[in-house]
Amino acid sequence: MNQVGRAAFRPLDPEVREDPYPIYARLRREHPMAWATTPASGYLGFWFVSRYHDVVAGLKDNRFGRELAKVFPPDAFPPIPDEHKPLYGMIANWMLFKDPPDHARLRRIAAPVFTLRTVTAMRPRLEELVAAALARLPASGTVDIVSDFSSPLSIDIVSDLLGVPERDHPLIRGWVREITLALDLVRTPERILAGSARARELIEYFRGLVAAHKRGTGVTLMDLLVQARADGEYLTDDELLASSVFFLFAGHEASSLLIGNGLKALAANPAQYAAFRDGRVPAKALVSELMRYDSPQQIAFRHALEDLEFRGTRIRKGQTIGFGLGAANRDPDVFPDPDRLDLARDDSRHLAFGIGIHTCAGSNLANLEAEIVFSELAKRLPELKVVGHERQESILVRGLTKLFVEVG
Repeated sequence: MNQVGRAAFRPLDPEVREDPYPIYARLRREHPMAWATTPASGYLGFWFVSRYHDVVAGLKDNRFGRELAKVFPPDAFPPIPDEHKPLYGMIANWMLFKDPPDHARLRRIAAPVFTLRTVTAMRPRLEELVAAALARLPASGTVDIVSDFSSPLSIDIVSDLLGVPERDHPLIRGWVREITLALDLVRTPERILAGSARARELIEYFRGLVAAHKRGTGVTLMDLLVQARADGEYLTDDELLASSVFFLFAGHEASSLLIGNGLKALAANPAQYAAFRDGRVPAKALVSELMRYDSPQQIAFRHALEDLEFRGTRIRKGQTIGFGLGAANRDPDVFPDPDRLDLARDDSRHLAFGIGIHTCAGSNLANLEAEIVFSELAKRLPELKVVGHERQESILVRGLTKLFVEVG
């Protein structure tokens, strides 16, 4: 069959960045397997999958994977400059970028760290950190809820749970900001260079932190990772270091983006916000619907591990496929009236945490954190008034760099 929908999707167009959902609707109708192009240097494009059932099928299909190095010989890739190696070396052992059998082993060992029971025990400390972050907000005026609240809070929460001393939280925030900019598809050589320098510093910091926790018997996430094992097997030192840094990054970004996206959506739907504020909607239902309505992670990327056909489209070995989590979460074949925010929607099938072997391991923690945050914000902000925003430039995720809210 012929490749269909070539160049049908340009994810960095301004209208897509501000509101991709009408474009997703068109793609689901006309080009469910669309060729997406980007102006990113050295990036050839990718297949974009937009229908819910296709996304689910693709993310469960073992013909798609994360490790492109298994498809092509090492000399097929341009050499990594020495000054960039700390950045790419840091992510090489992340569970997110591993395929079976390595992924299965890492996840099996780390899984007990994020059980619902383990996460629920963290609630008192999460509540303390949220209360402290809210106390730092001014009593009145205009606040950038992203810069002044959600971004530092989300990093502080994961840092604290990993056993990072509070005095070092500002240091971690700075490292995370620069490394995050260097990891997105939309990045510059300057950002990569700066991110790599920060990655070297972060790795050395966590190397010391891991060593300290291996000598203790505490109950932080770091201690649990040190103690975690399956079938008598522990994480190696390199895996423990990589896992700690990965959870720092994976744990903060989605939470921060969800707060910004969620508040913006609730401000545009005051009746829905009032229902939650007045106790007519439980926090769990609110978080589930906000995750569906405007997913922090928009695309889950995979690579074709062989020449194959998927949904009538020929895909060559090594080509990239973007499974549209955000598009799937607005598919009317699964979610009736999907463009309406409905906190009473009794449907938890959203794909914001992915599906298949790479389903987010920290979803229990992310849900609990969001439930606490939105519950406390509703007390602090009985009337939610957004007066401006700036949107993040990204393909992988959707979120705000600034969200100005009136407080007081």
